[in-house]
Amino acid sequence: MPKPIVLAVLTALAVPAFASAKVPDPRFSTIDPIVLGSPVGNREYRVVVRDVSNAPIMFRVVTLDFSESSLRLYTTAEEGTTLNAAGRTLSRFSTPDGSAVFHPRFGGACNAAAVLVQAAAVVLGHVPARSTALDAANGGVDVADLTRFAEAYEGLGHPEVDFDGSGGAIGLGDFAIFVRDFDSGVKGEYCP
Repeated sequence: MPKPIVLAVLTALAVPAFASAKVPDPRFSTIDPIVLGSPVGNREYRVVVRDVSNAPIMFRVVTLDFSESSLRLYTTAEEGTTLNAAGRTLSRFSTPDGSAVFHPRFGGACNAAAVLVQAAAVVLGHVPARSTALDAANGGVDVADLTRFAEAYEGLGHPEVDFDGSGGAIGLGDFAIFVRDFDSGVKGEYCP
């Protein structure tokens, strides 16, 4: 075979392997199990995008899609995050280590896995979400939220107030997180 044909064949064989290596693979990518938000935007939600060879993928759009939940996004997001108010999504690019770290601002709680996590339009998973602004009203954490937290604090079966992610009984760790947001006085406007 002439050299140009051999080179073309080798290139054709190599290109699909290279291209498929850069597609996010849900089996190797990781997502935090719960999106924790607040009016302050002081909780971290991490996604690490990896390909089929378990290599990190950089510069891929990672999206948190809240459209199938009752959660309410705020009208502002942290620098580097794109807020689509109409679509109810937050998006960031993955960094060279494949990670995309969000500090989401939203109100409400959704115990069902209704928040869709995607990277480059590949579904990585669905997760529940919760915020210290429990009732998603008035733009912040207020006395109404404190009342709901206090009622849930006394009983079991209230994952919507498990802010520290312990997965167990609601305790002092959850209370400390709630009080920090309550004391901050931060308020904002919800997206329509």
